[in-house]
Amino acid sequence: MVNITFNLKQTTEAGTDSSELFTKGEFREHGGSYFIDYDESEATGYGGSHVQLKIDNGLMTMTRTGAVFSSLIFENGKRHYCQYGTEYGDCMIGISTTDMKNKLDENGGEIYVKYTIDVNAGLMATNEITVSVKM
Repeated sequence: MVNITFNLKQTTEAGTDSSELFTKGEFREHGGSYFIDYDESEATGYGGSHVQLKIDNGLMTMTRTGAVFSSLIFENGKRHYCQYGTEYGDCMIGISTTDMKNKLDENGGEIYVKYTIDVNAGLMATNEITVSVKM
C-alpha cells in the first residue's frame, strides 16, 4: 500500500479552482511502465470506481472502471479523442497535453500533467494535476 496525493488545478471561463485529494493504493513497475491503482471515493463523485494510471515512454493512460468507464490518454504535444463516462452517459472529449514531467522511479515520486479538455472543439477547461506517490 502507498499514499497517493492529487493536487488539482482547473481553470475555466468562470475562474480557477484548486483541490487536493489523498488516497491509498498500489504502485508498481512492470516491463518498463509504472502503474498506479486506486479506488475512487464518494468525494470525487465516482465512488465504487477503480482507476489505473499507466505511465510509460512519455504517455500516461487513465482507465476508470466500475459504475462508469473512461479511458483518457495524455501525451505531451498531442491531442487524443477519449471516451469519458459520467452517470448521465458517455461522451467523447479531446485531451491536449501541453506539459508532462515524469519523476517516478521504483521508490515512488510524482508525475505532473497540464492539459486542456475540449468538447465539440470548444475549450472546456485547462487542468493541471500532480500525482505524488509515497511508499
